[in-house]
Amino acid sequence: MALSSVTSLLGFAKYPSARIWNFVPVLSPSFYGLEQRRSYAMRQELREHGIIWRRPEYIPSWKPSKSGDMEALPKANLSRPIPRVSAAKEAFEGADEITKKLLSLEFSPHKETVKTLKSDALKKIQQHKYETGSMECTIAMLTVKIRNLQQVVARCKKDVHAKVMLQETIARRKKLLKFLRAMDYKRFEWLLEQLNILYRPYPVHYHWITRKDSLRKLIQMHKETLKIDRLEAYKAILETQKEPFLKEKEETLEWIAKTEKELSVPVSVDNVKRTKLMR
Repeated sequence: MALSSVTSLLGFAKYPSARIWNFVPVLSPSFYGLEQRRSYAMRQELREHGIIWRRPEYIPSWKPSKSGDMEALPKANLSRPIPRVSAAKEAFEGADEITKKLLSLEFSPHKETVKTLKSDALKKIQQHKYETGSMECTIAMLTVKIRNLQQVVARCKKDVHAKVMLQETIARRKKLLKFLRAMDYKRFEWLLEQLNILYRPYPVHYHWITRKDSLRKLIQMHKETLKIDRLEAYKAILETQKEPFLKEKEETLEWIAKTEKELSVPVSVDNVKRTKLMR
């Protein structure tokens, strides 16, 4: 067959000065429609057998169920003084009610409340009051910041700046937790218990969830289930046929023994062998 006829059959665009490997294939729209129809027919056939694949729900990385935070940001007592005034506790207690309200968390910006919660978290982690830069204290402060930003993003989902900052903070805390886990595992477990965090390490191998692979697994599971069900059904049928079969077998063995005695042939099936065969 001539080269021109081959190229015309294959649907290549012909260029006089080009070689065969430089030809550009031209696929008709019906080719893609045929593939879509085949895929749809396959899914319909699988659906008839009870095999349905549903795409897993997408969970953003900033949500507590993905970041590992098992509890939300605790509510602070708004009657407490701001962190700058907490050092002069005696003077604050001796002030009048209006001054106390003005210097309390109720009439202060939200960042003062976050600072107070960070200091409360540090008190649970610190080994002494001057410990503020250790890895455990850094993780505790990052945890308070993460839980505060999670509330912000949940309230304002279009706040891209807060969302990016939250994702970066979660990645930084996970990195520090990874280092602490490698250095001191007992301290790592104690810290997770104190902060109520669930640590999820990065997977060793990333695997994309696709419809084709998921359908293959579902078909394999369906095949195993069918095999087990059919074996159990066949076993039940055999159990119902067991007593008639054993009775017929016993009668046959008795007939064989009786015939051998009549023909004066050594009996090959005695009572002992019959008992063993019945068992």
